[in-house]
Amino acid sequence: MKNTRLWSRIGAWALVALLALGLAACGGNNNAATPSASPSAPAATQASPSASPSASGAAEESPAPEKTVYPLTLKDSTGTDVVFEQAPERIVAIAPSETETLFAIGAGAKVVGVDNYSDYPEEAKAIEKVGDLKTNTEALLAAKPDVVFANGGIQSQVVEELRKLNVKVFASDPKTLEQVMEKIETVGQILDLQSGAAEVTATMREELKQVTDALQGVTPKKVYMEFSPGWTVGSGEYMDEVLTLAGGDNISKEKSGWFEVDPEAVIKANPAVIIYASNDEFDLGILKAIQERPGFDRIDAMKNKQLFPVDDNSISRVGPRLTKVLHEMAKAIHPDKVK
Repeated sequence: MKNTRLWSRIGAWALVALLALGLAACGGNNNAATPSASPSAPAATQASPSASPSASGAAEESPAPEKTVYPLTLKDSTGTDVVFEQAPERIVAIAPSETETLFAIGAGAKVVGVDNYSDYPEEAKAIEKVGDLKTNTEALLAAKPDVVFANGGIQSQVVEELRKLNVKVFASDPKTLEQVMEKIETVGQILDLQSGAAEVTATMREELKQVTDALQGVTPKKVYMEFSPGWTVGSGEYMDEVLTLAGGDNISKEKSGWFEVDPEAVIKANPAVIIYASNDEFDLGILKAIQERPGFDRIDAMKNKQLFPVDDNSISRVGPRLTKVLHEMAKAIHPDKVK
């Protein structure tokens, strides 16, 4: 399978699994950016989720997020303190999830370079491309970015190389849905677009709440998920968490990280539902692979025709659309509860 299509389908973190033939989940790493104490670099004040009641007893209102105070120092997922003297004006994103985040919070006009597979939103397709896993350093430097946003997992080597060239890089590697939302808010803080970021995460939290409220008290259904032909996900990764939040009991949860499918183990687990990644623009071949796998015709999900596609880009990118695909999955698993 070609790496070019692979990046587009499953994102940087899953590509690690396919290249390394299985990646154990990382535990206890510093995924959320944290302000570094520095007398000369005060961190920006975080937006409060709600305001105190007014003396007149009027209805509570959430205040607008405060503006970022510069210089701002934040520790990224690689453990590096990144200093921002002012709000970046020229931005490069070298992961599709980062591109989506930037556009979602209102920073699209500042993006001057993206990776080859940043295809959402539509405007991202017209932006100068700076490579994929093998970043085109010459093209990236020509874009003269004030900051590069990257994935701190699969792109760690690229991040180090860029820093040696004195390029400012901020990396993130969220492993949970909450960490994804924290990342979005951190990007908003860096760019002094906290209102836009707060709007995005408020929508995500509301979408999450709608699903979890609808699934209160339900018995999880056994679910098998195939996000790339012959590959599934175990515990310790955001994709497993999304599946669990959607009311599924991941039959692969006993293992961690991303790994190749064990057909016999799937048959033995006998999932009630099968979720598979799908793309409207080209056939990933996953459904056909599942349908033709020997012995899978004995699985309840196959016999009851409980096979459901989810958008591969939405489920593979740790960005703003993750709660929408959560709803999509919950609707497939528990159609009587989630509409």
